[in-house]
Amino acid sequence: MTNRTMHAGAGRRSNLYRYTRIHFFSLFLIALAAASCTKEDLLPPKQRGDLIEFTRGGSLTKNQIVDYATEFSVQDIAVHDVAYYYLTYRTEYEGKPINSKGLLLLPEGVDSICLLAYFHGTLIPLKLAGVDRQVPSEYGGGGAGKKDEFLEIRNIALPWASAGYAVFLPDYIGYGSTKDKEHPYVYYPELFKANVDGLLAVKQFTAGQGYPPDDRLFITGWSQGAGACLSAHKYIQQNYADRFHILASSGLAGPYNFTAFLGDIFARKNEDISLISIYSWGVYTVNKFSGIKRPTDQLWSYPVFDQTSSFNPPSKMPAKIFNNYFLSRIVDGTDADMVAVIKDNSYHEGWLPVGKVFLHHGDADNVVPYFNSVDAYNGLAAAGGDITLYTYPGGGHDTELKNYVTKTLTDFNALK
Repeated sequence: MTNRTMHAGAGRRSNLYRYTRIHFFSLFLIALAAASCTKEDLLPPKQRGDLIEFTRGGSLTKNQIVDYATEFSVQDIAVHDVAYYYLTYRTEYEGKPINSKGLLLLPEGVDSICLLAYFHGTLIPLKLAGVDRQVPSEYGGGGAGKKDEFLEIRNIALPWASAGYAVFLPDYIGYGSTKDKEHPYVYYPELFKANVDGLLAVKQFTAGQGYPPDDRLFITGWSQGAGACLSAHKYIQQNYADRFHILASSGLAGPYNFTAFLGDIFARKNEDISLISIYSWGVYTVNKFSGIKRPTDQLWSYPVFDQTSSFNPPSKMPAKIFNNYFLSRIVDGTDADMVAVIKDNSYHEGWLPVGKVFLHHGDADNVVPYFNSVDAYNGLAAAGGDITLYTYPGGGHDTELKNYVTKTLTDFNALK
């Protein structure tokens, strides 16, 4: 063999060695990548309304439910023991996918269920305010450590579940597992996303538990949640009629006429308003989550850079915390863009509800004025809706829970 032949053979062996080494290294990388894939990566991508996971928290006897209600007696309401579950589901926040959680209460010993959505009232997103003792998915099955601890769950949701309804309470974005996000508060087009996606996830869960399919839906809520209730009634019938059949909604003291609700505050710009914090926060969420997104110095006269600062104004007087040019243009209607967004966030008129609407309100409410329910009654009745207004003379914002819970249950049972 010549030297030339020997060198050629050596070159082929060298090339083969390099090829083999590269080939095995490539196979190693592929195997490593495959090994690093999680089960989630191998599943279809999650969509809005998909159930991610669930955990059974435990169960309560009907006697415990009676004992845990502290605002009024639910002895005549409680029938069933109730199991409670924590659901995690996919939703959307500011146009991006996010997981959120909620609490599902299921009556035990029933063959079929009817779904009832309960949207809770305002929770101040501050740990010092005890927010963790109110968020639905934080409920651990106990009674009242303090009188107001999980008040809405113990006095409203659990009695309805014990009466035979599957009651779902979404946390809302900004609470529980999503507490690092800012809460949409009273800007209902954004708040609605997590609420309806939670309801879709509940349907997946109940189907997996063997309950027969049932599209019936009741919607209800208190205060902020009442606004969420009526807006959800509108949005669901417009966009999810193939998934839900709304029988009725029932709201206690909601800001349905958001235009007049804010206008009333701004018109009293030189008065001290005790709850100016939540109204300022409301303006912040409308600006942040709508298409407006103006620099905050155009709306406030003090530094506002997040929801916490909007909730902590230096004065109770609107004229001292809001930009006066902004205030005047809202009052006289010349700020066309902001006025349009506020109007679109009002649900008291201009649409015809499918199913019944029940409105509950004390006429001495100093948090969400009574005119909100009067305007909703007049506006929706004018559109042809089947509307009932329960007025409670002398009633305040938090004095009519018994009337609301018992009458809502009676009204819903009649339609079930």
